Amino acid sequence: MSKPLVDRIPFARIVTVLAIVFGVSLGLCGMTWIISSGNGSGVGLLIGLGMLELVAMALSAAGLVLTLVVWVILAAIGSFGKNASQPQKLFGEEDEPEDR
Repeated sequence: MSKPLVDRIPFARIVTVLAIVFGVSLGLCGMTWIISSGNGSGVGLLIGLGMLELVAMALSAAGLVLTLVVWVILAAIGSFGKNASQPQKLFGEEDEPEDR
């Protein structure tokens, strides 16, 4: 039997990568703003770099939201499977005390 879709997709890795991209883009965007406000030389290059960072931030933020929504929906749908309504056994049969 194949694993459920929520177990086959590495959601944690995807969220981690998107969060790192968002954080790095946010930091670089702030540094670009600080450098460009200090002096007027090279502003054209910094504007292009700033636009690239804004696009990376927007895409990674949208990816984070979309990934987390899909993760929650698949986890909720997956919890309605066949095994969800079966009682859980905290201790195996070998751990039960014998009546004497």
